[in-house]
Amino acid sequence: MGNNYRYIARVVLEAKTSLFVGSGETSLLKDAIVQKDHLGLPMIQGTSLTGVLRHSFFDRYSPDEFEKEFDETKEKLIKLWGYQLSKDEQKAYNLYFKKNNHGKKDEEIPKGYGSRLKISSAYMLYERAKVAEGLDRSEVESVLTKFANLPARQHVRITDKGVADEHGLFNHEVVYAGTRFIFEIELIGTKEDENTWKEMLTRLYQPSFRIGQGSRNGFGSLQIKRIEQRSYNLTDAVDFNNYLNFDPSFNAQNKGLTEFKAAQAYSFQSYTLELKPDSFFIFSEGYGDDKVDNRPVMEYTVSYDANGKMVFKNKTLIPASSIKGAISHRVAFHYNKLLGRWAGGTIEAKKGTNNEAVKALFGIEKNDTDGKRGIVLIDDIYFDEEVKNDKIFNHVAIDRFTGGAMEGALFSEKVSGFTNDESRLKIEIYLEKNDFDDTKIIEALELALIDICKGLLPLGGMTTKGHGIFTGILKKGSNQIFNYETQSTN
Repeated sequence: MGNNYRYIARVVLEAKTSLFVGSGETSLLKDAIVQKDHLGLPMIQGTSLTGVLRHSFFDRYSPDEFEKEFDETKEKLIKLWGYQLSKDEQKAYNLYFKKNNHGKKDEEIPKGYGSRLKISSAYMLYERAKVAEGLDRSEVESVLTKFANLPARQHVRITDKGVADEHGLFNHEVVYAGTRFIFEIELIGTKEDENTWKEMLTRLYQPSFRIGQGSRNGFGSLQIKRIEQRSYNLTDAVDFNNYLNFDPSFNAQNKGLTEFKAAQAYSFQSYTLELKPDSFFIFSEGYGDDKVDNRPVMEYTVSYDANGKMVFKNKTLIPASSIKGAISHRVAFHYNKLLGRWAGGTIEAKKGTNNEAVKALFGIEKNDTDGKRGIVLIDDIYFDEEVKNDKIFNHVAIDRFTGGAMEGALFSEKVSGFTNDESRLKIEIYLEKNDFDDTKIIEALELALIDICKGLLPLGGMTTKGHGIFTGILKKGSNQIFNYETQSTN
């Protein structure tokens, strides 16, 4: 049976959080800069989109499963995505192929398959429904200056002692949260591929569909704004002509496309924290302004107004990496406690990525051993007018001998606070996996989250000065498992 069907979809996605798809280049001011198109606007390469979507299908198998045994499902995957079989995989596939194709010789068995799927690069919408095509810069001059110098995210790796790790400071560019992109997917196949096509589009709605680096640190979270799709039967004369006349321009409106919405987007385990600060909190930018020496981090975000134009607004940012780091250290503490690993005990307490729970939940960097990405997904959080950063605290270091102020030791800091007592900090956490053989891993995570709700695990900076203490509610899915007000645990 020939591949006489073509499935085409146009996908518009929005960056829920800042996005970092690196170009591999550096600049004088930044350690890494984002990938841009010929006009200097951010873009997402098709290889990045293909890789993330491909992994969502293949991640159900461990790397060595293809070397052991093949079945119909695995064969469909390699025929869909394209696959070059390794030596061990070829042996396993030869056995499967001969079993289902009697009389075939080894030289007649494919060594691999080409992909039946084509995914374009994603280009930025500088207006709600308009992409910059061609070489003319005049239409995008108004936004080009904003994207010429993108925001930089500062990162510092914190040890279990609460201090900066040596050589742990770096930064990189990010694309503004709220920026929209459009790309196209085309599948070459048959009528029987209809369910595969729907599954592929549905996977775009999963929380795990994240693009670029730092996807486990709050970056690259995407929201599907619109998917329009249709299929063409090339044996039908009308469909054949419509397919030939399909306009490849992203600014064109092709007839016959219908909106696709996922029936079930995802089924990940989720936790939600609804937190109220005791007083103030600060997630520091690392430098100050004309009034203070240190201030809360703020970052511009993008929205599209009623006329489809881009609007930039500066918002207070709570980086997911700060929340994740605090949770990671507390998970290590609780896991050691559950296993009876005490300080000075006969069994040494494990910390950092040496801790089994931290390694399973948050991954491990690739050094001498193979790296492993984390399964905990947390998004950056943005606040607009509900948070103010105008409260200033003045500090002075006191000379213990004279009791007077030390010279040059006067400094001031701005902190954040909610403008409304009813406002809450809502943190959503997703787990790609929750069926661990070691049940203490999930138990340690939940105990760490409960500590946040009890005010025992402060978040942000200046926690030793009383800031960053939150109390509130923890939900697992839709079920409430802890409430600070009632001190109840379910």
